[in-house]
Parts: sequence; C-alpha cells; structure tokens
Amino acid sequence: MDLDRALDRGWISDVGIPASAELLGYVEAVMAVTDRIDEQAPTIPSPEVLAAKRALESSVGTEGLWEAAATVAAFTGLVRVADGTGIQLDDGVLGASVDIRARSGIDGFAGAANSASALPRSVEFSNVHDLFA
Repeated sequence: MDLDRALDRGWISDVGIPASAELLGYVEAVMAVTDRIDEQAPTIPSPEVLAAKRALESSVGTEGLWEAAATVAAFTGLVRVADGTGIQLDDGVLGASVDIRARSGIDGFAGAANSASALPRSVEFSNVHDLFA
C-alpha cells in the first residue's frame, strides 16, 4: 500500500489495495458531509455520497458497501469518544507513532494537546510488549 497517497486528502485514486479509489471516494464524500453538518442542514444523502456509494457498491458489492459504511461509522464514533474523554496516547504508542503522526498531520488536531507534554518524542522498541510498557 502507498501510505503517502493514502494520507494525501487530495489523492482519490489507487493506493495499492482493491477498490481503493472507490473506498477513498466514499470516505471523502461521507466525511465532507460530516464536516458540513454543523454549518448547514445537508441534503441527506448528498448527491456526492450517493454517487460514491454507487461506485463503491459496483466494485465491492452490497456486503462490501455495508462493511465500508460500518467501518467509517465506527472510526468516526471512536474518534469522537477519544476526543470527548481527552484520551492520551501512552508513552509506548506516542514514541512509536512519531513518523506516522508527522506524515498524517494528526498532531495538528485539537485532541493532540492531551498528549502534548510528550510530543513528538521518538522511541525505538525491540518488541511489541515494550510498546505498551
């Protein structure tokens, strides 16, 4: 998988996984509606979401579409819960995720302030257990 392309919000095309262009298009359409929801009452479902939904369903089938929708909903909910509770990254995850946080721009999100005292510290680990120690 091309992680740089997957993290580029302007890139909605193949990133090396099946139906990636359709998946990225669907996620971007859903998130665009989510981003606008506080500003205005959106048309539900929006024409962009309907078009992206049709494209994704034609690529992965109805079951694949439902799995994608459930995944988007789960991640959206988990992020809101984490932000709402002020959850912090533990030292292991904080140290091991420096590169991906820098590449994705996640340290710029408001919730990153909860772990700010240790940002952007980098730590090397020899095994998975050390990550959570």
